[in-house]
Amino acid sequence: MTDLLTLNARELTCGPSAPDDFADAFDGPSAGRVVVTFESQKHGCNLDLALSLLSALGTVPALYPDRGCWDELTVRDDVDPGRTHGVGENRLHVDLVDRDRTPRLIALYCVRGDPAGGGASALSDLHQAAGDLHEADRDLLRRPAFSYFTDHGVNGVGEGLHRFAILPEDLDSSQPIRFTSKMLPHLQRGELMDSETPEQVTAAFGRLVTAAEARRTTVRLQPGQLLIFDQWRYAHGRMPLGPGQSEIPPQQRRLLKQAYGHRPEQVGGGR
Repeated sequence: MTDLLTLNARELTCGPSAPDDFADAFDGPSAGRVVVTFESQKHGCNLDLALSLLSALGTVPALYPDRGCWDELTVRDDVDPGRTHGVGENRLHVDLVDRDRTPRLIALYCVRGDPAGGGASALSDLHQAAGDLHEADRDLLRRPAFSYFTDHGVNGVGEGLHRFAILPEDLDSSQPIRFTSKMLPHLQRGELMDSETPEQVTAAFGRLVTAAEARRTTVRLQPGQLLIFDQWRYAHGRMPLGPGQSEIPPQQRRLLKQAYGHRPEQVGGGR
């Protein structure tokens, strides 16, 4: 991903203006997505500093309080390859897409890369993807006709929405784009939608999926690197892991840590 801003962690965590410099870079030249590189491989300390950087942007909820603020994204070869812990492609999506307080920020910290050379993180600019559509498609996707499967047992992200629109009225980052490629097969079967024109709506959503995939870029995080992005704008996913995952001991497979963040405007404040 050649246009992804990469910053040095020490420069962001030391000095009289740390970590406000990070917030300025995130909202300015990084356009809401940035990689931070830690020189140390002391991952526990790095994760603490990463939370400091994330908290400069807003509040950090513990979706699973018994696990703390960081959740583990491990690799398993006995689950659906396209799911979070699978070995295949995890298609572009927004996490907690149906929640009325969908977290705006996601942080991914790499403890171990895939020794088989795969598992790059994918991002796609949904503002640009939506702009690639005709206005008629955008109008169909602005209608609150969609639903999705609610994650249970999560905290700090509000309630599940019975129906929601994919696109907000304005693509100005004031509201999330509620997008997941995984919805498309369900729409094609007539599920997860309440519309008098299901074929047209499904076709419009399919064109958004195609546009998002065309805008996809990837970055393969290295141990000690932190990716933070605004998921109200960028969908994310995972490219397939390298071959032979079943032959790699679990403790040597790719391991990322994931945390979430709310921006102040989500709770009525402002920075």
